[in-house]
Amino acid sequence: MEFLFCWRTVLKNPKSKAVPKRIGIDARLAYRRGVGTYTANLILALAQVDTNNHYVLFNAPALLKRQLSHPRFRFVEVPCGNAAYYEQVLLPKAAKVEGVQLLHYVDNSCSLFTDLPIVLTLHDAMYTRPLKAVRMKPTFRQRLIYAYKKWFIPKSAWFAKKIITVSAYSKRRIVNETGVSAEKITVTLEAVDHQLYQKGTHPASGLFKIAVHGAADDRKNLSNILKAAKLLVSRKKSFQIFVIGMNKEEMACTPYEREALELGLEPYVKWSGNVPAEKMIQTYHDADLLLYPSRLEGFGLPVLEAFACGTPVITSNTTSLPEVAGNAALLVNPEDPEAIADAVQKAMEKPALRRQLVERGLKRAKLFTWEKTAKETLLVYESLLNG
Repeated sequence: MEFLFCWRTVLKNPKSKAVPKRIGIDARLAYRRGVGTYTANLILALAQVDTNNHYVLFNAPALLKRQLSHPRFRFVEVPCGNAAYYEQVLLPKAAKVEGVQLLHYVDNSCSLFTDLPIVLTLHDAMYTRPLKAVRMKPTFRQRLIYAYKKWFIPKSAWFAKKIITVSAYSKRRIVNETGVSAEKITVTLEAVDHQLYQKGTHPASGLFKIAVHGAADDRKNLSNILKAAKLLVSRKKSFQIFVIGMNKEEMACTPYEREALELGLEPYVKWSGNVPAEKMIQTYHDADLLLYPSRLEGFGLPVLEAFACGTPVITSNTTSLPEVAGNAALLVNPEDPEAIADAVQKAMEKPALRRQLVERGLKRAKLFTWEKTAKETLLVYESLLNG
């Protein structure tokens, strides 16, 4: 009788895995800039940490398909010539056809016309900035995209069942700007690919090499970086700045080349264009310093990438950057060219300080893993699917 009682208990309360769910993710931006880095690495990490659920990846690029051969991951193509129509109508329609039970939008806005539960990654509240702060010479297409995002992002924040963001700073800004409840938002910090970004040998050179991330968006602060460079020249310092991340089209929309010419910086500044992700590691290894005094960041991935490569970092003391850098970087006021120049000079003249920053940066980078990001994201999914 005791045996029968125990057997009934087992049948009543079987210790089995939860029933697998079907999760959809918009993967079309994978590997494209910061949002793409987040998207690709999150998906690859989910394949490692989630042993139960099934995933449908919409419009994944070829590189992600090559990297992810997994029986629980299915790739589906959806026409996306018109990005807004794709996001609002075609993607949720395709997700319903695929039997998706939860749809994850990864790029700040989502469909407002679906009954599917939506998880939205809202990286920051940058949509509140005026267009002139985003694009100095916006095209008609860029004006349309800006207007779309300006209108849809706050409404998406209210419509989504759950919001994921990438820093405590971004969470505070989103709550303040949209008025959504803080309880609706989960912070899952971004991370660094430790297999790709690793410490390397920095070649000895008489020329101090400084890597700088540029963009048409003035938040990357190139004008103040150039002013700081002019101060260093006046102090008889020898250095070379490599500006990465801007193609010819973006350069044409900015005054930066003209500013560099007017400041007499031609011998000191090299415009290196866009650098593929797989070559970024060599860029960090070649640099004696990453100078990243950005005016506004939702997270700041380049700081972590440089840390993992053993490159000292100077970054801003504002927005999310102190949260990411901790005590592993020199922090400066991004609006003060003299403070930026002073910090660079300090790093140039003190090898012991650079070694200390390298050691701290390597330790700091280890705290951020995509596996952790994926596990925390999976908890958000499960809170909706099993709630």
